[in-house]
Amino acid sequence: MTIYAIDFGHGCGCDGGAVGIKKEEDLINAVGPLLIKRLMELGHEVIACRPSKVSSTKDSLQQRCDRANNAKANIFVSLHANAFNGKAYGTEVFAMSPRGEKIARDICREISLLGFFNRGVKNGSHLYVVKNTNMVAVLVEMCFIDSPRDVALFDAESMADAICLGLTGKLPDVA
Repeated sequence: MTIYAIDFGHGCGCDGGAVGIKKEEDLINAVGPLLIKRLMELGHEVIACRPSKVSSTKDSLQQRCDRANNAKANIFVSLHANAFNGKAYGTEVFAMSPRGEKIARDICREISLLGFFNRGVKNGSHLYVVKNTNMVAVLVEMCFIDSPRDVALFDAESMADAICLGLTGKLPDVA
């Protein structure tokens, strides 16, 4: 059994994340619980890493890492949505280790099968939660919330399925 640490990026009072046509926090809050449910239905242990009370952005990031590290999670997944200039679109996943890069490629592939442009795997060594967790870590930028194309494609259920497939290669049986 794998222990997954799932981080709903941002959303801690001091940092609501990016805003475009949609709010980053809203997309994360829609996908996160669905992803956790799927992973648990597959028999995995899941640790939610978003803190409820923080004093700063750095405190928020450190608490997320501490939760994952203290739980001795095997894989850390931070959920995000991108924003840029309204013209960029697609999905990209940040990783730092060879195993993280493989997981990132698998997640990108599954999300791109939903119709999102695959922007590929990016170096995540500059990202706090990727470099300060003791396990394989990926940060998933699901789509661009300021892209009309991506917003039209976005469906929380499908996105949770794609990320679950990228992580595990399977989905829970539907009753």
